[in-house]
Amino acid sequence: MKKGYLVQSGFLFLAFFILFISGLWAKENKLQSAYDVLHYQIELKVFPDSKEIIGSNQFKIRALKGFKSISFNLFAQFSISSVIYDKQLLSLSRNNNECILTFPKAIQKGDTLTFTVHYSGKPPVAKNAPWDGGFVWQVDAQQKPWVGLACEGLGASSWLPCKDQWEDEPNGMRILLKVPKGLVGVSNGRLKSKKNYTDGFDGFEWEVTAPINHYNISVNIADYVHWEDHFVSANGKLLSLNYYVLEKNLSQAKTHFQQVKRMLKAFEFYFGPYPFYTDGYKLVETPYWGMEHQSCVAYGNEYKNNKYGFDFIIVHESGHEWFANSITAKDKADMWIHEGFTTYSEALYVEHQFGKLRAVQYLLEQKGKIKNESPLIGPRGVNYNRPDNDNYYKGTWILHSLRNLIDDDTLWFNTLRDLNEKFYQQTVTSKEVESFISARTKLKLSPFFDQYLRKKDIPTIEYYLVKKNGLNELHYRLAASVSQLKLPIKVTLSKDKYDFLVFEKKWKIIDLPYSDPSLFKIDEGSFLVMKKEVVE
Repeated sequence: MKKGYLVQSGFLFLAFFILFISGLWAKENKLQSAYDVLHYQIELKVFPDSKEIIGSNQFKIRALKGFKSISFNLFAQFSISSVIYDKQLLSLSRNNNECILTFPKAIQKGDTLTFTVHYSGKPPVAKNAPWDGGFVWQVDAQQKPWVGLACEGLGASSWLPCKDQWEDEPNGMRILLKVPKGLVGVSNGRLKSKKNYTDGFDGFEWEVTAPINHYNISVNIADYVHWEDHFVSANGKLLSLNYYVLEKNLSQAKTHFQQVKRMLKAFEFYFGPYPFYTDGYKLVETPYWGMEHQSCVAYGNEYKNNKYGFDFIIVHESGHEWFANSITAKDKADMWIHEGFTTYSEALYVEHQFGKLRAVQYLLEQKGKIKNESPLIGPRGVNYNRPDNDNYYKGTWILHSLRNLIDDDTLWFNTLRDLNEKFYQQTVTSKEVESFISARTKLKLSPFFDQYLRKKDIPTIEYYLVKKNGLNELHYRLAASVSQLKLPIKVTLSKDKYDFLVFEKKWKIIDLPYSDPSLFKIDEGSFLVMKKEVVE
């Protein structure tokens, strides 16, 4: 079979698959769009030896329109023993991970109601957390259970009955973790109470007062030791810092985690106040690399600093508190909002600590990892997962290029702070973020965003030099998928001096004081563009 036919068939299959999944999503979304999640009250009993959980989740919801039936999500491997509403047993049907509830009477628009789902089973075991996620069942050096959870890719319905959609976050939650005696259960927010039971389990009840994305709900269980510290913001506001680590690492952790304060100082400078002062900041040692669990950041980098002198996991996963946890994409297709901004926050941390030149070096090391095999924004409504890391590295270079295009750091950093204030603890689309940046900077950035987010290729500067009438003419243009794109790029307009030159679709000419094409250079440390010398 010819290669071209195989490629064509592959694209057709992908198109039909996306349409099929979109149809299933639309059917499910119709039942889920009828209500808004207000609050969760979760109880979870964890059995490390058998890798099982037994639990319940009380949904508090508000009807956005009248309905008789709605749905929530839970993986099919779990048994649901009952769903209780107003002391009644509700009718339940299941289709894979969609659970359809039918109420005894019609619910009216604006009604607020609660129902509780009781369930049990074995959650998926993570093969390579946090990427291939699920529960992580390990033991520490003393052979005591050490349990973690990372489910961003799988979704929270891999362990919890919930409305598993990024665009609808509960406004708050409580979670009661029941764990074997001698262990500590840690989740998001603040510890409200500890309960002792007679069945060999202890309970740890945590409360979150801010909106929280489902995949950020965290379960951590180990023989943890705990200590508390505080961060004082520039305006004197006090933020509690709580740390949970394995006992053998306590001394090392107390020294290593001091960089949390430097990180918070830098990020508050660039992005504005830490978004969850009420729920506090928490760093929890986990048996996997790390994850941005809201107010309960997972840490598993073995107390290692990189060559720039900081712990990548502490800085990156904490940066997500601003971008992913406070500002959350409504759909995974827009995940560059999470990873692009947060990867960019790493470079800004380097700049804050060591200066701009060092930050550019940090960015250049990431630039070569960009693949450009597909547009950064993927198909919507299909739980899209990228096969590469362009959300991280291309995302950060888009923002770095945008900063240099604006060429006004005061305006740029005020825009980042205002972005966090505008969309504080909200879900957003990429279009909303793009429109805000365009309006705040008073620049027409639609072609820029369309090119870098919705096209896979990077714009290319095409040029050639000719000598005519004693003058050295630079002929130049911008080759890009978006024909309206214009980019002011710094290039060498003299032998050793950079200055801005506007590149667009049409060919233009400028005289240069040199004739050697090798002297024509672009500022590769500032812009995500390619360079190509063409034949006249």
